[in-house]
Amino acid sequence: MYLIRNILVPIAKEIDLLKALSNKLNISAKHFSNIQTIRRSIDARKKNFLKYNFTLITDIDFNIKLDNEVQKYSTPQPYINGSIKLSNPHPFIIGAGPAGLFAALSLVEKGFQPYIFDRGETIDLRAKKVEKFWQKGILDENSNVQFGEGGAGTFSDGKLTSRTRDYYTNQIIEYLIKFGADESIRFDALPHLGTDGLRNIIIRLRKYLIEKGCRFFWNSKLENIRIENNDVTEITINKEKYSPEILILAIGNSARDTFIMLKNKIEMENKSFAVGFRIEHSQEFINNAFYGEKTDFSLTGPATYRLTAKYKDKGIYSFCMCPGGFILAGSSEQNSLVLNGMSYKKRDNIFANSAIVATINRNDFGDDIFAGMKYQQFIEKKCFNDSKLIFAPSQNADDFMKNSFSSDQKLTSFQPGLFQHDLNQIFSQNIIKAIKFGLTKFDNRIPGFIDNGLLLAPETRTSSPIRLLRELETFLANGISNLYPVGEGSGYAGGIMSSAADGYKCGYLFTPSLDSIK
Repeated sequence: MYLIRNILVPIAKEIDLLKALSNKLNISAKHFSNIQTIRRSIDARKKNFLKYNFTLITDIDFNIKLDNEVQKYSTPQPYINGSIKLSNPHPFIIGAGPAGLFAALSLVEKGFQPYIFDRGETIDLRAKKVEKFWQKGILDENSNVQFGEGGAGTFSDGKLTSRTRDYYTNQIIEYLIKFGADESIRFDALPHLGTDGLRNIIIRLRKYLIEKGCRFFWNSKLENIRIENNDVTEITINKEKYSPEILILAIGNSARDTFIMLKNKIEMENKSFAVGFRIEHSQEFINNAFYGEKTDFSLTGPATYRLTAKYKDKGIYSFCMCPGGFILAGSSEQNSLVLNGMSYKKRDNIFANSAIVATINRNDFGDDIFAGMKYQQFIEKKCFNDSKLIFAPSQNADDFMKNSFSSDQKLTSFQPGLFQHDLNQIFSQNIIKAIKFGLTKFDNRIPGFIDNGLLLAPETRTSSPIRLLRELETFLANGISNLYPVGEGSGYAGGIMSSAADGYKCGYLFTPSLDSIK
């Protein structure tokens, strides 16, 4: 079987892939069989004349020359040796986000019946708490946008982008399809589920896990871990003590109190992440600017973008771009504000938003293990307005660039509302200069990007500020024989796909002993 890259085809309702492949290689169609799409992206280099860029695999009964675009293909194979025998059929998992859920999925398929503990609630109850927060500013610190069934990704665009496509990520994709995702996520370069699609999938996944013997414990917070002789011997959840054989730690990147509890128990370090703002435009502007007004958006969907720039030692980039989406408040601590982007499966809102962020490291926030986390908290409290609960500080992007204010502020999807604020005062000047440099570069590429944009603050939780150090192949926390940190909170994943794959691979390590099967 062969893999063929860069097959460009004008976007249309019906695509003849056999003809496109034949034209690409200048080989008669009769020589191809078993054609499958591996990847489909949109080539928008020529506005109004967009093309699909396909990567295909196919059998070819013809002697063909190999090059960068034509290569031999073999199906990805598992590479984790699942040989760790467990005598207890109930591995403990802390966290019901993508990493925890897919660790459980990997385990139940081997006959285990894992116990999953989450400080939050099921999606239905959690969603009611989130709505109450958005409408009245009443926050439940354990069940909110960050914590609860499905993790932070539940209130997002449901993006499934991943840098790696191997056996394990392919398994994640197949399970998502099994639980309700569209089959196009197998090959779309920028697949997404939408917050509504992801919630339905998570609920079906939970029911499947329960059918397999998995048990869920909601409103259950990990309070302590006792480690003796390099072993987790006891954990405390809601003041009750347990002694699990193994503990899979699948906390999210916002589990700050858990990070603090873990200090001096396991090895950890602070790590770089990125901070900045959310920028919002009309989706019509983004559509015309990136795809062109003559594009058939019923075929392409709303335009999306990814932008990058470099300023001295800082990368500046768009992050978590949500076409047809909303900006929302994602706080998990009292008297603080943090923003995120969210969209539904249809992506049919009139606004588009994205984070515009600059990378920061210990030169910006200090060497202490919790310095990055404390910096996040400092910014989030700085952006909170006591008199206007969960209103977001905002500034027209052109005013931000000029250090000024306009009497008319652009419209927004953010509810309950905005208050004008000089966003130049939110971050240190080296971060502000980097973001301004990036915006200037982006505006040079897309004229009007600044003039048509509205900035809202703050975007701080792009990735974990902490890394829980672990062994590369075994996933074991350094020096501890039965503790497995996974997912975003471990500092080794970012986003739904990589977190799910991290948890799934960890679960793949184990096999039940004969005694545990009995």
